[in-house]
Amino acid sequence: MLMIENLEVKGISAQGLCLQAGDCVSLTAASGMGKSLFLKALADLLPNQGRLVLDGCERNDMAAPDWRRQVTFVGAKPAWWEDRVLDHFTDLDWLRDILPLFDLDEKLIDAPVARLSTGESQRLALIRALEDVTEGRVRYLLLDEPTAALDQARQIMVEEVLSSYLKAGLVAVLFVSHDERQVDRFAKRQWQIYNRRVSEVRS
Repeated sequence: MLMIENLEVKGISAQGLCLQAGDCVSLTAASGMGKSLFLKALADLLPNQGRLVLDGCERNDMAAPDWRRQVTFVGAKPAWWEDRVLDHFTDLDWLRDILPLFDLDEKLIDAPVARLSTGESQRLALIRALEDVTEGRVRYLLLDEPTAALDQARQIMVEEVLSSYLKAGLVAVLFVSHDERQVDRFAKRQWQIYNRRVSEVRS
């Protein structure tokens, strides 16, 4: 379980929130209210203060790389550190099997990252994170507009793959989307940022 006992980042605060395996939670707020900041703070990618606890272990007692291996941020414009797609994956057989589920061609395995479309880059970044989930490294995915460049049909394909991981209890997902239809389809719970405070929306 990932517990947010107390967190403050650039004037945004949260306390008394938690994520556990199988959770799929949307984070909503007006534009510019700090959704990306909050996700990056949870992944310890921005300076922040407060108490986060992961399965009983304090965030401050873990090395930052160890925390990020388990609490992983995937941005709308993913980062790539090698020139070719295949250099970001360890199990190419697994990659070939999962690509069709995201409507991606196997030829992309050998493609230069610089030639990927925005939609291809977004989907491959998600697949990269899911490989880590499959190998037991990532348990909490923080997704910032993960399908913003996709049409609805491909959005639903991505949601179906993520749902299979959620149902298996392998991961929890906290995601930002400006598409209300996607939030209605995919999220089981909702957090919102209002008056610079993150809280759960009660139905």
